[in-house]
Amino acid sequence: MLELNKDIPPRLFVIEMSVKIEHFLNEIICQLLQVKAEDSKSFGNSSQSLSFNAKANLLLDLDYLDKDQIKKFQIFMEVRNKFAHLYSVDTFEKCFALTKNYNQLKKLFEVDKEGDNLEEDMTYMFISLSLDLANTLKELRERIFKEMAVKYTQRRFTEVIKSSKGDFIKAHPDKSEAVEDFMDYLKAILIDEVDEKIKNKNPPHI
Repeated sequence: MLELNKDIPPRLFVIEMSVKIEHFLNEIICQLLQVKAEDSKSFGNSSQSLSFNAKANLLLDLDYLDKDQIKKFQIFMEVRNKFAHLYSVDTFEKCFALTKNYNQLKKLFEVDKEGDNLEEDMTYMFISLSLDLANTLKELRERIFKEMAVKYTQRRFTEVIKSSKGDFIKAHPDKSEAVEDFMDYLKAILIDEVDEKIKNKNPPHI
């Protein structure tokens, strides 16, 4: 379980968590888009790489994150930015006083009561937020792995049918007409599917 060591300053803890979360986010997008981070301008380490929010919004556009999840990412980054760029911000109370999103964060996590120590409450709220984002990205990575496995299986199935058709016909010439009819049937289904997507202005490859 993730806990804040009281000997670690809040700023150091926030920066450490933001580096880990963004690294995880970057890995997932690179996996999804099949690009190597080290060779990419958008996801590499250069000044031209996409921002944290841009990466999260990309997953929203691709229907991998919903609006509540995006809001959590935005709040997380707002907290990170205050600690990273303002020397005066060295506690969560000072941070949330500027971001003004603590009540919004409590609403997202359905917290309606305060404890005896506001700084401690805010600290553990940030820990909860970090854990939630890490778990979201973990589930997302598993989902993408499954989707990629399905797409690979579908592609291999198509390749095997295409490459094996000739061998099957040679071995069973009496069934060649049935095989050809079946292939034409499959082709017609695919053409109709693509035509429908074009008609509805949906990308045919999705």
